[in-house]
Amino acid sequence: MAQAQLFLLNITSDMQNLERVANFVADAAAKTNLTARQFDDLQMAVDEAVTNVMEHAYAGMSDGNIAIKLRIDDKLILVEIRDQGKPFDPKKVKKPNIKGPLSERAIGGLGVFFMKKLMDKVEFMRDDAGNVTRMTKKRK
Repeated sequence: MAQAQLFLLNITSDMQNLERVANFVADAAAKTNLTARQFDDLQMAVDEAVTNVMEHAYAGMSDGNIAIKLRIDDKLILVEIRDQGKPFDPKKVKKPNIKGPLSERAIGGLGVFFMKKLMDKVEFMRDDAGNVTRMTKKRK
């Protein structure tokens, strides 16, 4: 696979579309021979990112637009997720408590943490078209 392969999915922010997202990532992984570990990391990171868009950018509204682009070549996996929801400021995300007892931890708040653990680079931007979440992972 010398040439990069591009995969595109456009969905609404309805939580029921998370299954479509999972199938989309699985299909792309199969067509690009990702390892099981690369697939698992990509699947979880994309699920976390899209769930965050649905819950926070669109605040549970089911008719917001989400565009997902995967670009996969021999060396790199690139994910770009675009939405037109509320602006996201990553500086306002509190660092999660991952050391204390479970009973003292807040529910949620681990999405960005997991995305950064699973991928090599995670960036959040805003342009004229809305929010952009960009994640990359080296394949080798």
